[in-house]
Amino acid sequence: MQHIDEQYIVSNFESALEQGFVKAYYQPVIRTLTERICSVEALARWQDPVVGLLSPFLFINVLEKYHLIHKLDLAILDNICVTYNKMKELGLALHPFSINLSRLDFDEIDMLDAISKTLEKHNVPSTAIHIEITESVMLDNTAYFRRIFDSFHDAGFAIFMDDFGSGYSSLNVLKDYSFDVLKIDMRFLSDIGIRSKKILASVMNMAKAIGMHTLAEGVETKEQMTFLRNIGCEMLQGFYYAKPMDGDLYVKYLSDSKLGVEDPAENHYWNSVGQINFLSPDPLYDLTNEQLESGDYGFIRENSTPLALIEQTGKHVELLYCNEAYVKGLKRIGFNSVDDMISTINNTEAAYYPNMNEQVYTSIKTGQVIKEDHLINGIYFTYLTKCIAEGNGKVMLAASIQTYGGDVDKSTNDLFEKYSRMLIDTYDHISVIDPTNNIVITRLYSKLGFNDKYPEMPLDDAIKMFAENEVAEYDRERFIRSMEPSSLRDRMARSGRRFFQQPFHYKTKSGEYEIMDTKLIKVLMGENDVYIFSIETMSEQAHKAAELFVREHPEYFQF
Repeated sequence: MQHIDEQYIVSNFESALEQGFVKAYYQPVIRTLTERICSVEALARWQDPVVGLLSPFLFINVLEKYHLIHKLDLAILDNICVTYNKMKELGLALHPFSINLSRLDFDEIDMLDAISKTLEKHNVPSTAIHIEITESVMLDNTAYFRRIFDSFHDAGFAIFMDDFGSGYSSLNVLKDYSFDVLKIDMRFLSDIGIRSKKILASVMNMAKAIGMHTLAEGVETKEQMTFLRNIGCEMLQGFYYAKPMDGDLYVKYLSDSKLGVEDPAENHYWNSVGQINFLSPDPLYDLTNEQLESGDYGFIRENSTPLALIEQTGKHVELLYCNEAYVKGLKRIGFNSVDDMISTINNTEAAYYPNMNEQVYTSIKTGQVIKEDHLINGIYFTYLTKCIAEGNGKVMLAASIQTYGGDVDKSTNDLFEKYSRMLIDTYDHISVIDPTNNIVITRLYSKLGFNDKYPEMPLDDAIKMFAENEVAEYDRERFIRSMEPSSLRDRMARSGRRFFQQPFHYKTKSGEYEIMDTKLIKVLMGENDVYIFSIETMSEQAHKAAELFVREHPEYFQF
């Protein structure tokens, strides 16, 4: 281990600053969901011409001991400003820089004033700087430091609590101060075993519950990255993505990196997304103070609620995150994979697209949790959506899915089956047809006594024979045109709806003709669109209105 006499450090520090031997090295911070650079931390490095690269562990404590640390921190800030303006001159995307401050900085000078003057000299905004503070800064004199931090906040600076978990009073500090970001040092967990995972998940759950954003530093492996992503950690920093590098190398890194830099205009958008708690049993609903005050601590348990984050830009959607429970839900409703679901959602011709799109629109418009039932691939399920962020032409939706079947308890299944049958009984006739393959799939239910032979015939022949035998003569031509298989898909697409609805006169068991409501509803079953053909008796009022309207306005029934 390198050993340097502290007097050498003190004697050479001022000249090292003047000659540029002490400078900032930069390590990027990555947005977990997008894997784009969202900020960078500036770290002090001393490249001495005599003894080589000095570890910060060697000189930081010495500089604090001799009350020189504020000069180091302001020199690092000056380096940051130079790099920031170089990026600006080169037309590179700008992002915030974070700088570490020492407890002793506040004893030596008015640190807020000194920082503000440095930024003003270089024409760098305060929003470009994040202040990182370790808990040791705040171990005593709470009121004094709370005033200081409030002043920094008022001046536009974000404040990070650095090295969470490495000290003895982290929870007290979180209780007494308001931080924007909780920064977790992965090094305090020497492995990523089950105990470590439980501790990290608990910390993440706590941070989200009190409204703090989360950043993990010291991330070195893909396993760590994947786990942190799955528990909702918003930002990552460590050797897995990049080692610290000097200003020139960092500027080159930004120019060459495939990761890309997050648009600063989207900072509020991503902060809003970051507020959702992946580990909550009800992630779409905000945890309220009323829940805490009433003693409702149900949120403190392992989450198995299906959750996905879906970003929509125009009509295009992209899934940025989903947990295992959500994937299982997708498979229950007939999707082979997440990619299969996204591909289908982006297919605007899918039978259920209008309903899904309407739910998304309502979510965006109201900002509330929207809960609706849907039918895909013959499976009924409940879909929940909430718009959690909006900006820059895109929206982020949190989504959850509740299926009926599989691992749902038997009583729920029995009730669903019972009331589904009761619902079917409200119709007089239900058949399922497949125009693509020109077949009648099945006659599901009928009270009207129609001939049993229609399902055995090709669909186009069955339509003509059905019209001849079951539809009043003055409605037959219109019925055949409305049911014509080869053009049905295109006609429905042009209508912008997933169903047609018309009244026709059908033969009843008495041999008389009665006007009844008819719907042709498009649903998705496997790879082909299929249609539910239903007939339903009208109320007396609707019966009279339909008779009158069909007679006086036949043009409304041409499609």
